[in-house]
Amino acid sequence: MRIREFIYAAGLLAVATVPGCGRSIEGTAVAADSATTNSRSTEGTWIGSYHCAQGATGLTLTVESSGRAEFEFYPLPENPTVSSGRFAMRWQTESTHLVFRQSSWIDRPGSYRMVDLVADRADDSTILTGKVIGDGCSTFWLSRDLT
Repeated sequence: MRIREFIYAAGLLAVATVPGCGRSIEGTAVAADSATTNSRSTEGTWIGSYHCAQGATGLTLTVESSGRAEFEFYPLPENPTVSSGRFAMRWQTESTHLVFRQSSWIDRPGSYRMVDLVADRADDSTILTGKVIGDGCSTFWLSRDLT
């Protein structure tokens, strides 16, 4: 861990000197929480599952830094009768959550409906969990694809 990260993680008192004004500014050091930082830590491919009326369903969420995402669903061994499909999403940071909103179908099976996702923002950049917003839905769990 670099010194700067250690100071941020420990929440130590920071003192900064502002050049040209001869004053020091004191305060508690906190890590930057910008949409850009979050975008870099969120982009990529996430693999896992979600739960809705059809039961446990496989999910691959591909997230781009541009604010676009793709939600791909498919059957799991424990629920092989689920259909496969894909739809586009838009995502953004809202307060302490990542919000993924349905946009348009890419491949719609039968009468399936698109859903939204509200993910908990966590310090762990390898796990993404949260709520599936849609009739008969509950939660999702995803792990970053590191391949």
